[in-house]
Amino acid sequence: MKIITTLFIISFVISAVAQKSQKRVETIITDLNNDQRNDTIQLFSTRDESALFNKIAISLAGAGRQLFSAKNGWGIVDTGFLAANKNAVNTNSLFLYKAKGRAIILLFGVMDGGGYREDFSIIKIKNDKAKMVLDKMDNDPDIEIPIALTELDNNQTDFIFRNYGEIYKHVDSLNADIAAYNPYLVYTIGDTCVLNKPLTKQYNEDHYVFAGYTYSENIKVLYPRDKEKKPRVIE
Repeated sequence: MKIITTLFIISFVISAVAQKSQKRVETIITDLNNDQRNDTIQLFSTRDESALFNKIAISLAGAGRQLFSAKNGWGIVDTGFLAANKNAVNTNSLFLYKAKGRAIILLFGVMDGGGYREDFSIIKIKNDKAKMVLDKMDNDPDIEIPIALTELDNNQTDFIFRNYGEIYKHVDSLNADIAAYNPYLVYTIGDTCVLNKPLTKQYNEDHYVFAGYTYSENIKVLYPRDKEKKPRVIE
């Protein structure tokens, strides 16, 4: 009996310490899977920095709770992205996109002084299950400037982003600037999140210029300051 009591006390102390070290940052209530029942998103932090959180728990009504962790930490959604895209929930800690039969959560890591973002994660909710379909690793493309979460082919959700590019020269006589080739990238969110080459090519042809799928300092692009005019590759 004494041993059982001791084990209970130890278990209680361990649980209390774990709860104390894990701070709940925010709770969001919303219907994630379009079943007319409220689901719960909880954000937690085991870090000292109050501006970051590194755990997200998703509880779907009647389907259990799933927990996901960041390698380093997530912060607030980029203000430029929030200005251009409508968040389905009233928070700046994450971005939620709802579509028929699915919901997508974007989690934004913090940018360093050089424009590098350590963490960027995408969670897809479908069929009463949440899955992290993108968890940025060191060898993945850097996600510096998220542009949009949309449906380009009315079939699946597409995530569009690009990275910062280097400007080489200001040409006032042409009312333009010359910079490195810096394409938009379209990643389609299915069971995984992968580069969609046909949509990437089409999007760049429509909104920019297409000269390949990777950033290149060897390809010079003329950017008219008149936003009504499209950029073009120059020799």
